[in-house]
Amino acid sequence: MPRLALTLLGAVALLAGCRHESVVPEPVTDYFPVVVGTYRTYAVADSTWANARVTVSNYQLRERVAEQFTDAAGQPAYRVVRSRRLTSADGWRDDSTLVVQALHRAVVLTRNNIRTVELVYPAQANKSWNRTAFTVTTGNTSYPDTITNLTRTYGPAVGTPYTTPAAPGAPAKTYPATVLTKDILPIGAEDINGRDQRGTRQVYALGVGRVLRRRFSFQTFTTASNGLETPTIDVQNGVSRYEVLIDSGTI
Repeated sequence: MPRLALTLLGAVALLAGCRHESVVPEPVTDYFPVVVGTYRTYAVADSTWANARVTVSNYQLRERVAEQFTDAAGQPAYRVVRSRRLTSADGWRDDSTLVVQALHRAVVLTRNNIRTVELVYPAQANKSWNRTAFTVTTGNTSYPDTITNLTRTYGPAVGTPYTTPAAPGAPAKTYPATVLTKDILPIGAEDINGRDQRGTRQVYALGVGRVLRRRFSFQTFTTASNGLETPTIDVQNGVSRYEVLIDSGTI
């Protein structure tokens, strides 16, 4: 056999060997495990303030991983069904459907046809990213540059203990290793000052998933008839939602 042919055969064999020896890393989903048949149940408290008077609505939400499928891009994805009930004595009623993709470097969630990057890996203290990096401009909604527009960040520590507050149906619970995320507003990670408070916080526990979500937007000042604003220690107007994990398992 000619020397050139032998050389080419050797190169092909070498490339084939490298291809078989390459290792594709598994997705890192420690803080957002997704397994078909598992569920998480949350106690939810929706609060609304009007003229310093608050109204609270309590109910439960369950997120159940219903199935795994292949999306249009050929990537694995999971269908998550959200259900709602008033108390543990009531039956579940399906509320909406989410799609979760556990990628190697991120966890992507699709809700109402909007894709958001919930977590990025590896989790690092104070690391920020664009939660709408996979969302394009649609209609009158424009999403800024995906590199410089940082809209979610990890907290100042990773892998630290966190205790969720007591909620209807469950006592307070401590998780030994967690990460905190906050949404970044134009003014900073959260807008908390003498007159307004706005923000979104989520806590994920290692091997468990999301154990808490808090969204709040309210005012802490009163307005006199002449327009003069006076700061107070109490919420005057606004809304907030607390979601606390109270149960998880396999159906």
